Amino acid sequence: MTAADDLDTITERWTTLQEAAGQRPTTTWPPAMGITRLMSDEERQEQAAERADTNPDAPGPRPAPVNVDVLDVMTTIETGVVTAADWLAERVQRPAFRAPTGQGWSDDVHRAAVLLATQDAADPRRWRFTGQRSAPDAAEWLACRVRDMGGPFRKLDEGERQAVAEVAAAGAELIRRTLGDARRREALPHPCPMPCGGQLVVEGGDGAPPIVLCEDCGRTWTETVTGAA
Repeated sequence: MTAADDLDTITERWTTLQEAAGQRPTTTWPPAMGITRLMSDEERQEQAAERADTNPDAPGPRPAPVNVDVLDVMTTIETGVVTAADWLAERVQRPAFRAPTGQGWSDDVHRAAVLLATQDAADPRRWRFTGQRSAPDAAEWLACRVRDMGGPFRKLDEGERQAVAEVAAAGAELIRRTLGDARRREALPHPCPMPCGGQLVVEGGDGAPPIVLCEDCGRTWTETVTGAA
């Protein structure tokens, strides 16, 4: 996937992220998958207390239906692409033309020069350091630059392309992980219940059924009752 593709992902899926941010998390990661049987009594009590505190039917005021994790992801992505746009514009965006003023000029040539300078400064293809600076705006502008689209810019050098590509890839990956498009792998804090006592990891998050596996003995567990393999 190219940097432009990753930037398109940020632009196109931003509204979906905003919608997800307005909802309570409906799933947790990593999934429990019956792994609570491996918990200590104290850990089970802590988990039960947490469930009671977040239950909509529990007494007391309820928090606003906002997914803070998604908001954090959005802030991270927006900071990354806006900062990248600021940095790149400083390097590749040509300063606007300037026409002489205050000299009593009144001829047609001067008026044409003033009009040209005004239009150049207002060129909508320019990146603005003030005003509307959202993640979709920055991602779209960066995508135009890596595609070498026309405007008051020079072409990017390889170092600049690589820097933009890294920011774009990180942002797109965050979106895929947050919206469940990317497979994840995470270590669990409980050892394998088999004699090896090895490290357990859970894989999933991409829409496929998650699995728990032991990195030492290779045993796996799924969400089915008889899912050991």
